[in-house]
Amino acid sequence: QVKDLHTSFFTDAGEVRAVNGVSFNLDHGKVLGIVGESGSGKSVTAYSIMQILAGTGKIVSGSIKLDGKELVNAGEKVMKTVRGNKISIIFQDPMTSLNPTYTIGRQLMEAILLHTNRNKREARARAIEMLKLVNVNEPEKRMKQYPYEFSGGMRQRVMIAMALACNPDVLLCDEPTTALDVTVQKQTLDLILSLQKEMNFAILFVTHNLAVAAGICSHLAVMHSGKIVETGKTKELL
Repeated sequence: QVKDLHTSFFTDAGEVRAVNGVSFNLDHGKVLGIVGESGSGKSVTAYSIMQILAGTGKIVSGSIKLDGKELVNAGEKVMKTVRGNKISIIFQDPMTSLNPTYTIGRQLMEAILLHTNRNKREARARAIEMLKLVNVNEPEKRMKQYPYEFSGGMRQRVMIAMALACNPDVLLCDEPTTALDVTVQKQTLDLILSLQKEMNFAILFVTHNLAVAAGICSHLAVMHSGKIVETGKTKELL
């Protein structure tokens, strides 16, 4: 539950109000789309929920609750247990989200070791299981490879595997198909939806593409200049 959220960036030129009184509810197992033009505050809303804003960004006021627990001002120690574990995020560009100097396996295992009590052997088994789940062929072999050896679509599958490895309750998708061509976009969206049916997590889907939103979201919230200006069921709203 996000209520009256205000997020600003404090620059040399003054305060920039990126999110200006945003409120919405996201229920278990539902898919809510946040749509709007570039610069309307969609991604900043998602980053505010995760509290991963850039250095000058700050949540000024408002409430973000997960299962009734307040996250704003909860502190970094609490947020470390929430990020990846309870709420995960898939970013826009899979190339910049993955570290080019580490193998895929190491990066997947790092996320699992950080957020669960599994040992290295168990983390490796879970990483291979997740790669299979997102339809990456020959997962044992792929674990030893580096991001540059994967196509854009395959890298995004790795990011989905990483985000879901710890069974989060909420998955934030920040325009996860923007960097992909249309066919791969469709495959990625189908994959996210099929995994959601299997694992029953809620999705907050940020996009500026109405066709993509129509294909995945049951409800939409339209953002403009940091505010939500319209909400409703996807079919009715479109």
